[in-house]
Amino acid sequence: MNTRLIRVGNSQGIVLPKKLLQQYQLTGEVDLQPTPEGLLIRPVVKPRRQGWDEQFQQAIAQGQAPEGALMEGFSDESFEETEWQW
Repeated sequence: MNTRLIRVGNSQGIVLPKKLLQQYQLTGEVDLQPTPEGLLIRPVVKPRRQGWDEQFQQAIAQGQAPEGALMEGFSDESFEETEWQW
């Protein structure tokens, strides 16, 4: 597949066809690797929930309540008592 370099400010870039973006799951941030054959473009894959445990421990150390306590008060008891029917 051939394409042209286009001017983007003081740099140059290429437009990647939508089908290639979808096929190789390229969205947002990409990793560029120079190789002897040319330039390799790969998606950046960040581990999910990275750092969540540390953030959770910090929140507890700062006195914030665990998840279960955060849901208190969100029950609509009046609906359950007056509107709900079995």
